[in-house]
Amino acid sequence: MVAQPRPIVARTIRMPEVKGILLENAALMLRNVDFPERGIRLRYEEDYRPEDEVIAQDPPPGALVAVDEVITLTVCRRSLLHHLPQVFQKSDRPGLHYLRDFLWIFDHVFADLERRIGHIHRYFDPLETPKEFLPWLAGWVALAIDQEWPEEKKRKLIRQAVELYGYRGTVRGLKLFLSLFTGVEPRIYENKWPYKGFRVGGVRIGLDSIVLSPVNLAHCFMIEIPAAFKDASDETILKIHDIIRMEKPAHTAYHLTFEAVKSNKQLEAFVVGLGRVGVGDARVVDESATPENQGE
Repeated sequence: MVAQPRPIVARTIRMPEVKGILLENAALMLRNVDFPERGIRLRYEEDYRPEDEVIAQDPPPGALVAVDEVITLTVCRRSLLHHLPQVFQKSDRPGLHYLRDFLWIFDHVFADLERRIGHIHRYFDPLETPKEFLPWLAGWVALAIDQEWPEEKKRKLIRQAVELYGYRGTVRGLKLFLSLFTGVEPRIYENKWPYKGFRVGGVRIGLDSIVLSPVNLAHCFMIEIPAAFKDASDETILKIHDIIRMEKPAHTAYHLTFEAVKSNKQLEAFVVGLGRVGVGDARVVDESATPENQGE
C-alpha cells in the first residue's frame, strides 16, 4: 500500500481583538502578527460609532487562523446615500433599502482611495512615505539617490537634503553627507596630501616614492573614514567616491583613506642606489620567502 503524503498544514496565528479600534490600527495589529494584508476582507455598515471603527470581526478574538485564510472585518461607515436628496433616502420597506445596498458597492471601491487622500500628507514625509515613493520625493529636492542604497539611508538623506544644500562645498556639508551614508563621521584634513612625488636619493620604490603631476596643496584635502577597509564592500567604496565628487568644490583634489589596521609586519622594498642587484642589501622582498624555504 502506497503511503499518502501528509497534507501541508498552513501556519496559524491567534486572532487578536481588533473590535472597537480604527481600521488603520486594526490592520497594523494584524501585520504585527504576520497576517497578510491581502487576507483581510472589509464589510461596511452604518452605525452610531466613529467612522472606520471596527464593529465586528470574524473569526472572533483568540481563534486560531491560518495565514492563508480570509478574515472579515465589519467597519462603520456613513453611506453615500446621505449625499443624495431626501426623497432617495426613504427605505423601500422596514429594514430594506435597495439604493443604500447598491451604493455600498461604490463605497468598497472608493473607500481605500479616500483613506489615501485623507493621509496624503504622509507621502511628503520621508520617514513615513512608502519606499516606492522615495525616488519621486527625492526629485522634489533635486537629490540624486542610488536605487541600491539602503532604504533607511535614502530617507535620512531626503529629509536633510535642503539643509545639506546650504553647506554644499564645505567641510561641514561633506562630513554631514558622508556621516549619513556611512554611519561614522569622517576626518577631513585640508591642505594636505599623502605623497610628495618622485625624489632622488634614499628612495624606496613602492613605499615612499610615486610619480605625480604638480599638486597645489591649497586645493587638496584628505578624507579618512574611521573604519577598516576590509569592512567596506567595493560598491560602498564606489558610492563614497560618488558622494565626494558630488559634494566637493569642483577645483579641488581629494585622497580617500580608511583607518589603518595595526600590524607587526615591517614593510621592505626594492632598494635603488644602496646596493648592487643580487649583492649586498639590494633585493626583492617576497613575503613567501622565509629562512626555512630560501635554501630550497
